[in-house]
Amino acid sequence: MQWRHAPPRAWKYCPLCRGDLTNHAWDGKTRRYCPQCGFVYWERPLPAVAAIIRESSHQGRVALVRRRYPPEEGQWTLPGGGIEAGESIEQAMIREAQEETALTIALDGEIGTWSTPSFETIITFFVAHRVNGELQAGSDALEAMWFDLDRLPSLAFSTHQDAVRQYLER
Repeated sequence: MQWRHAPPRAWKYCPLCRGDLTNHAWDGKTRRYCPQCGFVYWERPLPAVAAIIRESSHQGRVALVRRRYPPEEGQWTLPGGGIEAGESIEQAMIREAQEETALTIALDGEIGTWSTPSFETIITFFVAHRVNGELQAGSDALEAMWFDLDRLPSLAFSTHQDAVRQYLER
């Protein structure tokens, strides 16, 4: 994953009081610490969601999107993205599906939650189906298409591959 800003370990100033941050051993790990106000930066993974969106409430085909932006630009993935402040994981998945595919979806269940190999993101995967809308690429996708489950292209992320494999084993 690429940081949109400098990684937290590179932060120089406290976000609360603007004092100089230093490295400090805390719970056996080096963390950024402000000796002026006591702020400790507890680095945590980013929460995200993704879904196997079926064309109908029956098995049918599933929606995939081709990524417009890094990481893995141009590769196929399940629709999904980051959870925003103030929304539940379910609300985030419904919003992300609308943004990436123009589909209104209903969630049918949760597949599970995985950590990415880098441990920078934790992703909860859902099964969903289209309620309304025609599949089309959103602003952050190059393309959106329906695929037969037994003919999926290679997916960019191992966590997405794991979620699909687990879904198919059910």
